Amino acid sequence: MIKLQRLGHVAIAVRDVERSKDFYTRILGFRLLEQDPDHGGVFLSLGGLGNTLDLFQCPDPESAGSSEADPTRMNRLGVRHTAFAVDSEADLEDAYHALQGEGVEILRALDHQSQKSIYFHDPDGNLLEIVWERPDALEIFARGRKDEDRPFSFSARH
Repeated sequence: MIKLQRLGHVAIAVRDVERSKDFYTRILGFRLLEQDPDHGGVFLSLGGLGNTLDLFQCPDPESAGSSEADPTRMNRLGVRHTAFAVDSEADLEDAYHALQGEGVEILRALDHQSQKSIYFHDPDGNLLEIVWERPDALEIFARGRKDEDRPFSFSARH
């Protein structure tokens, strides 16, 4: 069984990342963790948690509603994926194997330096993520994590 702990974060593609950053920080009270120009993201936090809302610039908002918009990329407006957090790396590994055991395709598994994530679709094609956040994630964000997105996999279980 997969042991989800809480909603991890939501990634949103926006028309104007600076305007959205201002709205979410100044009006709604999110705290800026990191602005990562290499990945185009603004990572925001609530409470003492790591990233809880990720804002990404939509590269062409005017064509974002077209049928050519790729649902796995940030080239359309709105929620891009929803992440659920687990408590430990062992729980992430259990989730990885449980999904595979149910025939759910793991699209990618990435070590983001501050966290490890596995990505997959629900039955309707919504992109989901299960994430384990390292205990020192806030310090990693504060240092500027230089997100490398290294692929990883867990060994097969017998």
